[in-house]
Amino acid sequence: MDDYEKIRFNHFNKRLNILVEEFNNKDIIMELNKAIIDEDFDSVNICKTKIEILNIKYERKEVEYIKFKDKFSIAYLLPHNFQTGGLKILLNQANFLNKRGHKVTLYSHLPMMSWFKTECDYRQVKEDVELYRAVIPCDIVIAGYYDLIVDALMAPAPLKYYMSQGDFYIFEWNDIQPIIRNTAYTAYNLPIRILTVSSIMQKKIKELFNRKSILIPNAVDDTVFYPIKKRIEPPFKILIVGSDSLKFKGHDDIIKALYELKEEGYAFSVLWATQTIPSKIYYEGRLNIQYSISPTEDELARLYRESHIYISGSYYEAFSLPPLEAMASGCCVITSDNEGVKEYAVHNKNCLMYEKGNIRDLKDKIKTLINSPYIRRKLRINGMKTAKNYTFNRTIELLESEFNRAKNNIIYYL
Repeated sequence: MDDYEKIRFNHFNKRLNILVEEFNNKDIIMELNKAIIDEDFDSVNICKTKIEILNIKYERKEVEYIKFKDKFSIAYLLPHNFQTGGLKILLNQANFLNKRGHKVTLYSHLPMMSWFKTECDYRQVKEDVELYRAVIPCDIVIAGYYDLIVDALMAPAPLKYYMSQGDFYIFEWNDIQPIIRNTAYTAYNLPIRILTVSSIMQKKIKELFNRKSILIPNAVDDTVFYPIKKRIEPPFKILIVGSDSLKFKGHDDIIKALYELKEEGYAFSVLWATQTIPSKIYYEGRLNIQYSISPTEDELARLYRESHIYISGSYYEAFSLPPLEAMASGCCVITSDNEGVKEYAVHNKNCLMYEKGNIRDLKDKIKTLINSPYIRRKLRINGMKTAKNYTFNRTIELLESEFNRAKNNIIYYL
């Protein structure tokens, strides 16, 4: 574990301890503020009744100044600087908000990332200082991971959000350690407005935490991910994206399917864009995988454009960004049938979908694309049409609309 990973881990543990304490000492005022945010008026009345019975002193506050603003100062609290789809979404949101006249500042304990070009003010916070203490007073604060809700609540900003993009604790809820389950539950039930990326996530957040959430779909930067006019002809290039350390991504299934197709005589090359060198050797002599380690956004977009097929093997996803990036770049998509990708992916229209974990089904879908120029062309055209519905201009308009709605009703109790 390197020094920066230790810093991240230490602050994560500090926040977990705060959440454990909150879990064990539920605060009725916190419950009241949460109910106000969710516009759950029955719960508001119940909380007020409890407060009166317990004779708890409280004070009503309403924020007025922000009602008259249409451009905001915004703080993003970043969980790390690793090359992940979730962080990429936060960084792109920040960039596009900045372009539209908002003043956006990024806060992290880790150095600025080299793989992404940010246009916002980036502040690396000293390792022994909590993030919220470094935040300059602003209008809006957005937490990038559930533990950072702790810092968001203490940051000097009247509007507080958490951008929930899904993770293992959502999709493996019944199997995770009790401390993670309890702290995640506590964090989601703190008085913070929750944004999320897909309808499946809205459903999960309601089921697991009984919280309302606002849908802000993921998007693709069409100035980076775009098609080329003339497609490269075979021999075929097949692209994989992501770290093999994340087992739920299904990379082992993809590699096994490709190896078996090679053994059957199919000709193609394999490209793999990943944050780090894979932890094990994957049939190197037979597949001859070409790795692109921690590519920049421009380099990743070029890999999509140069590839004929992109394969996603995830067992679960909240949204699944890479297939959409591939579609925007004119690359045919084969994806597992996880719930998140179904937010935009339709089998035999803009992608071919296979049963997750079913290697035979995956092989059949790869063979279909290799053997059918007609299907490749159909998927490519429809994929590009789909991607045009997921631009950052649209996403940021939804985000601004939420800010402007919420600014008129910032009421809380102390």
